[in-house]
Amino acid sequence: MKRGDPVRIFFEEKISDDVKEFIRKFEHDLEETDIPEKASVKVTKKRRYDEGLNLYLGEERVEILNNGQIVATFSKGIHISGPWAVVRAILFKEKSVINWEWARKLVSGLFQALIVMLESEDKEGFSHSQRVAKLSEELGERLGLSDEEISSLREHAMLHDVGKIGIEQLMLYTPTRIRLFENLPQDHTILGSVYLASIELLWDVVPSVRSHHERWDGKGYPDGLKGEEIPYFARIIAVCDFYDELTHFVTSEWDGGPKTPEEALNMIEKEAGKALDPRIAKVFVDMMREKIKRGDL
Repeated sequence: MKRGDPVRIFFEEKISDDVKEFIRKFEHDLEETDIPEKASVKVTKKRRYDEGLNLYLGEERVEILNNGQIVATFSKGIHISGPWAVVRAILFKEKSVINWEWARKLVSGLFQALIVMLESEDKEGFSHSQRVAKLSEELGERLGLSDEEISSLREHAMLHDVGKIGIEQLMLYTPTRIRLFENLPQDHTILGSVYLASIELLWDVVPSVRSHHERWDGKGYPDGLKGEEIPYFARIIAVCDFYDELTHFVTSEWDGGPKTPEEALNMIEKEAGKALDPRIAKVFVDMMREKIKRGDL
């Protein structure tokens, strides 16, 4: 954002009392925070902006857009603290760049090291999250992401299963709580978003962690997001995550043991437009088949 640019809040119809209250609280928090470049709130009915930071208050959900890209989506009735956390992370990104980046690398690195330590390694010494991060990085290049975006994507991919940390302890020592999660596959996406939401340095990773099991057709979890409502990085990670699970894990979700690369790619093609973003899935399949042809798999 440029100095003096407003944070725009826009909506479809007339302003309801709930929307008025949301805007009032948001203006108050924006005024009270110590962001280096003060921003004002501008309320408008226009649906989309190409530049700047925008909040869309829809009938069913709240969307946060930064420079035309949806970076987070929240269900209707969400407490303001959720959207505010993401907005504040974006506004603070340029503050104290050296200390911020150093602290972020430290905290993120500690989480990544812990994830790798807890995951099983393959015969080449790589864990699930490391493999997904590598595939995401390669796919990001094919999709035309910038170097900075690819670096962020790799970090998001490394942290996508951060919510699995502590699940075993939760099962062992808090039987009452685990009954809330034991029959729900979305446990690690919710817990991961809770973990990272408590760490200001990593707020921008929350949407990817929370949404990487959403489905293109809207039948995923935990929020039932559909199509491009799903954050872009989460859609990329979902394809790579699915491929790695198919080729390295045994699960009741599909017959038999781990799939061969070609079998996995065939399954990804079947899920394109259903579970997976069809464009991203196609780019991934083409990329991996080229690797098979070169003998790199």
